[in-house]
Amino acid sequence: MLEVQNLSVLLQKQLLLDDISFVLNRGETLCIIGESGSGKTTLMRSILGLLPLSEGKVTLNGELHQSPKRHQTGLPATQLVMQDPIAALNPHQKIKLSISESLYHSSLNKRQIDHAIKQALRDVDLPESFENRYPSQISLGQAQRVCIAKAIIARPNILFFDEPLSALDAIIQKQIAQLLQRLKNQNNLSYIFITHDLGFARHYADKILLLNHGNVEEYQDAISFFKAPESAYGRDLLEAAHILGSLPSKPIKEFQAA
Repeated sequence: MLEVQNLSVLLQKQLLLDDISFVLNRGETLCIIGESGSGKTTLMRSILGLLPLSEGKVTLNGELHQSPKRHQTGLPATQLVMQDPIAALNPHQKIKLSISESLYHSSLNKRQIDHAIKQALRDVDLPESFENRYPSQISLGQAQRVCIAKAIIARPNILFFDEPLSALDAIIQKQIAQLLQRLKNQNNLSYIFITHDLGFARHYADKILLLNHGNVEEYQDAISFFKAPESAYGRDLLEAAHILGSLPSKPIKEFQAA
């Protein structure tokens, strides 16, 4: 469905990404991992058209969208969920207006939009009454659910997530992860996560893309990566995660069953 081929980004004579390639199929979850400064966010921004490509191309369902000679801001049928949900919501707007922004280009009338907002809130396990609240009147976990509702209301095929759980405590992280798994299964969505959390990636990903200073260290299925990384960098990263306790010795199957 989404194919990234030989993507490179050169800005101010600095090579930020070098020859990145991967494929995301319908219903798959790709986790892009690596240390800070490895190029994860730069890769996401370039795929979405927020940074111009120096080389390579991005195609979606066989149609070219990004290349050095063709640059479009945004990809059709995709949405982005950011790390800080409170910052992503206008503090002066009611929740219903924030959610409805994703339908700005739709042909729905007001009654249909109102119905879609209520349905999106139900989809993320929030009461319909939340539509009249302001961001300051909800918790951080509830704000992240609102951001997910804002993303799914447009019925995308692919959701991009930039560290969506890092600002939440452990119990809320688990609840949001289970919610995302349920939405993915119900709607046959594809996910791309940028994450530092190797424990989450182990439980949740179908594929792993490991970046190091703008280069691909590994790209393989998640089971193979966590069982036997092919690169020295991958092995060092997993060893450090085990030592720090961020990667349990046994995978938690709960997310996959949620």
